Amino acid sequence: MSEHTLNRHALAILDAEPTAERIDHYRKPFMVLWAAVQEASAEIMDEYGLSQDLAQLWVAEQLRQVTDSLVDRLAEKALQHGASKSNVARAAGASPANATRRFPRLKENHPAGRTLIDDVLDELE
Repeated sequence: MSEHTLNRHALAILDAEPTAERIDHYRKPFMVLWAAVQEASAEIMDEYGLSQDLAQLWVAEQLRQVTDSLVDRLAEKALQHGASKSNVARAAGASPANATRRFPRLKENHPAGRTLIDDVLDELE
Protein backbone atom coordinates (compact mmCIF):
# COMPACT_ATOMS: atom_id res chain seq x y z
CA MET A 1 0.00 0.00 0.00
CA SER A 2 1.20 3.50 -0.75
CA GLU A 3 1.70 6.07 1.99
CA HIS A 4 -1.15 8.09 0.47
CA THR A 5 -3.49 5.11 0.79
CA LEU A 6 -2.35 4.33 4.34
CA ASN A 7 -2.87 7.95 5.39
CA ARG A 8 -6.30 8.05 3.74
CA HIS A 9 -7.30 4.86 5.55
CA ALA A 10 -6.05 6.18 8.92
CA LEU A 11 -7.93 9.46 8.44
CA ALA A 12 -11.12 7.53 7.60
CA ILE A 13 -10.76 5.48 10.79
CA LEU A 14 -10.23 8.63 12.88
CA ASP A 15 -13.23 10.28 11.23
CA ALA A 16 -15.44 7.27 12.01
CA GLU A 17 -14.57 7.15 15.72
CA PRO A 18 -17.31 8.07 18.17
CA THR A 19 -17.12 11.64 19.42
CA ALA A 20 -15.91 10.65 22.90
CA GLU A 21 -12.98 8.71 21.46
CA ARG A 22 -12.07 11.55 19.11
CA ILE A 23 -12.10 14.01 22.00
CA ASP A 24 -9.77 11.71 23.94
CA HIS A 25 -7.09 12.42 21.32
CA TYR A 26 -7.02 16.13 22.16
CA ARG A 27 -8.47 16.33 25.68
CA LYS A 28 -5.14 17.11 27.39
CA PRO A 29 -4.04 19.82 24.94
CA PHE A 30 -7.48 21.39 25.23
CA MET A 31 -7.27 21.48 29.01
CA VAL A 32 -3.89 23.23 28.75
CA LEU A 33 -5.39 25.69 26.27
CA TRP A 34 -8.40 26.35 28.51
CA ALA A 35 -6.13 26.98 31.49
CA ALA A 36 -4.06 29.36 29.36
CA VAL A 37 -7.18 31.27 28.28
CA GLN A 38 -8.22 31.65 31.91
CA GLU A 39 -4.76 32.80 32.99
CA ALA A 40 -4.32 35.26 30.14
CA SER A 41 -7.84 36.64 30.52
CA ALA A 42 -7.23 37.24 34.24
CA GLU A 43 -4.29 39.46 33.27
CA ILE A 44 -6.47 41.30 30.71
CA MET A 45 -9.17 41.78 33.37
CA ASP A 46 -6.66 43.21 35.83
CA GLU A 47 -4.86 45.41 33.36
CA TYR A 48 -7.80 46.73 31.34
CA GLY A 49 -10.82 46.25 33.61
CA LEU A 50 -12.57 44.07 31.03
CA SER A 51 -15.22 41.65 32.30
CA GLN A 52 -14.24 38.00 32.68
CA ASP A 53 -16.50 36.83 29.85
CA LEU A 54 -15.23 39.41 27.39
CA ALA A 55 -11.60 38.93 28.42
CA GLN A 56 -11.87 35.17 27.88
CA LEU A 57 -13.60 35.74 24.54
CA TRP A 58 -10.91 38.21 23.43
CA VAL A 59 -8.06 35.86 24.38
CA ALA A 60 -9.76 32.84 22.78
CA GLU A 61 -10.33 34.79 19.55
CA GLN A 62 -6.67 35.79 19.40
CA LEU A 63 -5.71 32.15 19.89
CA ARG A 64 -8.18 31.07 17.21
CA GLN A 65 -6.60 33.40 14.69
CA VAL A 66 -3.10 32.14 15.52
CA THR A 67 -4.31 28.54 15.44
CA ASP A 68 -5.91 29.06 12.02
CA SER A 69 -2.58 30.37 10.80
CA LEU A 70 -0.82 27.36 12.34
CA VAL A 71 -3.23 24.98 10.57
CA ASP A 72 -2.43 26.68 7.26
CA ARG A 73 1.30 26.37 7.94
CA LEU A 74 0.98 22.68 8.89
CA ALA A 75 -0.99 22.02 5.70
CA GLU A 76 1.84 23.55 3.67
CA LYS A 77 4.40 21.51 5.59
CA ALA A 78 2.49 18.25 5.08
CA LEU A 79 2.28 18.93 1.35
CA GLN A 80 6.00 19.74 1.20
CA HIS A 81 6.72 16.40 2.92
CA GLY A 82 4.76 14.43 0.33
CA ALA A 83 1.18 14.33 1.64
CA SER A 84 -1.46 14.64 -1.04
CA LYS A 85 -3.69 17.70 -1.18
CA SER A 86 -6.70 15.44 -0.70
CA ASN A 87 -5.29 13.95 2.52
CA VAL A 88 -4.32 17.41 3.75
CA ALA A 89 -7.94 18.46 3.23
CA ARG A 90 -9.24 15.30 4.93
CA ALA A 91 -6.98 15.86 7.95
CA ALA A 92 -8.47 19.34 8.29
CA GLY A 93 -12.03 18.10 7.96
CA ALA A 94 -12.50 19.56 4.50
CA SER A 95 -13.62 17.94 1.28
CA PRO A 96 -10.68 16.78 -0.85
CA ALA A 97 -12.28 18.56 -3.79
CA ASN A 98 -12.01 21.83 -1.85
CA ALA A 99 -8.39 21.51 -0.72
CA THR A 100 -7.17 24.67 -2.43
CA ARG A 101 -10.28 26.60 -1.40
CA ARG A 102 -9.70 25.60 2.23
CA PHE A 103 -5.95 26.22 1.94
CA PRO A 104 -5.36 28.88 -0.75
CA ARG A 105 -1.62 28.78 -0.06
CA LEU A 106 -1.52 25.23 -1.46
CA LYS A 107 -2.18 26.51 -4.97
CA GLU A 108 0.74 26.06 -7.32
CA ASN A 109 2.93 29.13 -7.69
CA HIS A 110 1.33 30.74 -4.62
CA PRO A 111 3.84 33.02 -2.91
CA ALA A 112 4.67 31.72 0.55
CA GLY A 113 4.44 35.00 2.45
CA ARG A 114 4.46 35.45 6.19
CA THR A 115 1.49 34.42 8.26
CA LEU A 116 0.31 35.34 11.74
CA ILE A 117 2.03 32.29 13.21
CA ASP A 118 5.35 33.69 11.92
CA ASP A 119 4.82 36.90 13.89
CA VAL A 120 3.90 34.98 17.04
CA LEU A 121 6.91 32.66 16.75
CA ASP A 122 9.20 35.65 16.19
CA GLU A 123 7.96 37.15 19.45
CA LEU A 124 8.79 33.91 21.32
CA GLU A 125 12.45 33.96 20.28
